[in-house]
Amino acid sequence: MNNPFIQSWLLQSAVIFLIIGGFAGLVIGALLVFRPHLLQHISKPLNRWVSTRHIDQALEHSISFDPWFYRYRKINGMLILLGALYVLYFFTVQLDRSVAVAALAKSFNYPPALVGGLLDALALSALLGALCAVFVALFMLLRPSLLRDFEQNANQWLSLRRALKPLEIPREEADGYVLRYARQVGIFLLLGGLYTLVGLFIWLGRQV
Repeated sequence: MNNPFIQSWLLQSAVIFLIIGGFAGLVIGALLVFRPHLLQHISKPLNRWVSTRHIDQALEHSISFDPWFYRYRKINGMLILLGALYVLYFFTVQLDRSVAVAALAKSFNYPPALVGGLLDALALSALLGALCAVFVALFMLLRPSLLRDFEQNANQWLSLRRALKPLEIPREEADGYVLRYARQVGIFLLLGGLYTLVGLFIWLGRQV
């Protein structure tokens, strides 16, 4: 990444993040060392459980495009076939690899070897996808029943709510551990925040 603007923006973001994190570590560490009960009272209204189950319900409805897709199978098959043939033509006949690599390397300021490898991977993926699309289009135009049988086996419904169920359990072990060892954790945060801020200000002083 040789873009000076992006590098400067990332560096400024990292410095701001470290400064905020260092001061937050000092404040929280001081509260844990001297006023742990005050931090417990502050954290109670913030530790509100937000359930995503109602959001998951909207994603638990399957939407089937198969009837519409097969109702206009000839039109869809022709469009897929034409698109796949154009992709095959573009990457095999129209694309000049050496010119494309030189232009992309100059535009993004990347080494030509890296650009060539990425372009080859893109071309290979596009060609494989286009070949699969050609077979799908031919099945749709000539033998749609074969494609329908394959889709019935492939269209297996996976419940998102079941997969996210372990995340719907509130876990308060970390809060209990921190409050149980408040002084030790507070000292650790104070030292970490102080070390971060001192090191950061020393580095900033050398940059001036």
